[in-house]
Amino acid sequence: MRLAHLILLVLLALTPLRAFAFVPPAQIKLTTQEWGGAAPADVQAVLDAVITVISPYIAQRKFGTILVQRSEDAPRAMYEKSADGEYIVQVQASGNHWARIAYQFSHEMCHLMSNYDLAPNNVSRQQWFEEALCEAFGLFTLERMAEAWAENPPYPNWKDYAPHLREYSQNNLQEAHRQLPKGMKLPAWYQQYREVLRADPYAKDRDLNEVVSNQILPILSATPQGWTAINYLNLGETSKDLSLETYLGDWLENSPPDLREPVSKIKALLLTSQ
Repeated sequence: MRLAHLILLVLLALTPLRAFAFVPPAQIKLTTQEWGGAAPADVQAVLDAVITVISPYIAQRKFGTILVQRSEDAPRAMYEKSADGEYIVQVQASGNHWARIAYQFSHEMCHLMSNYDLAPNNVSRQQWFEEALCEAFGLFTLERMAEAWAENPPYPNWKDYAPHLREYSQNNLQEAHRQLPKGMKLPAWYQQYREVLRADPYAKDRDLNEVVSNQILPILSATPQGWTAINYLNLGETSKDLSLETYLGDWLENSPPDLREPVSKIKALLLTSQ
């Protein structure tokens, strides 16, 4: 496990900061052809659009072919890869609900970026934070897609759909359960739910994750490349139970200097009493 972490850190450090021509960091291959009435080519166009808008935040990593299939119950990034070593991602949304499909897929792409497979099955007891981070990334991705589709949508007649992408994101942000109780700071809130989150990263149907995601989203969005820090999560010790302070400390230590500011701010936001 530790060797895998070190290898990935070396690869990230050796990755060039600039690419001379855009090459998608992942190739999407649909393994499900029934999408609730939506044409597979249209679903493919949405998923490809997600890859395009998140590519600046992938640290020039290459994820190869990602097999995408439809799930009847919940979206997920599978720990087990295909026989050819390909990532498998499941999306629950279907039909022409492009915003929801993009939202779910970008959340799962965040798990791939965050090295989820190096820290499986909540061994560290901090998987809930990764879930909150990926929730925030999904909302951020919808905002970037709205900007992109307003100018250059996958199809010309999808240009009018751009505002719906932003509306979907904003509606999620404003949901009542995502707001901190009036007068409560995040460290006090975290202490209240600490053991619940450690035990179940999806506690209360993810409502707790979504409270945290609302708090960390503006921190990462405030720095142009802040979201790139996702790629340096789960590179520390992940084979045993960890405190949140250790988990976030490892993230900070493994991040390159130019990405440490947002990570440090998130750590302080969760753990510094005011």
